[in-house]
Amino acid sequence: MAVLQDAGRIKVARLVATQPIYLAWGRGRPAWDAAGPEPENTTHTGLISEIGRIIATSVQFVVPDDAGAIEMPGGNRYALSAVPTQWLYVSWDFRYDDAAGETVRELGVFLGGTVAAGLPAGQRYFPAEQVTSPGDLYTLEHLAEPFKRVGNTLEGQGFVLPF
Repeated sequence: MAVLQDAGRIKVARLVATQPIYLAWGRGRPAWDAAGPEPENTTHTGLISEIGRIIATSVQFVVPDDAGAIEMPGGNRYALSAVPTQWLYVSWDFRYDDAAGETVRELGVFLGGTVAAGLPAGQRYFPAEQVTSPGDLYTLEHLAEPFKRVGNTLEGQGFVLPF
């Protein structure tokens, strides 16, 4: 039986780190508010109702470390690594007005993808209508506790992507 090697995993992480990595927010289904979200499966290619997406603010290699400064839900901890590893820590920092007034019920991390040409230089957040190709959905989460975006709150998200 073939076994994927660490060197191969590191190579994949290095390749992914060179392309745009987006976090997309979606409305999901309003019915989830009462009944809870439908389960995620591995065949989704996009969000149910994308609101918009933001390109990663930071992409860094990390290693598992019980004393690491980066803590994930469930208590797993990571430390930054000066050399490439099979784990990427990706973070996104939204602005105050990004998706203000929207209820977020789903999140997706997309690898690659493109946005419309001719947008202002330095634009980091892209409403769904400005996305021309979504890229490949790496991870999907239907939120058990949706949240409402308000214009006076900064929002940040961080994920460790394993390869």
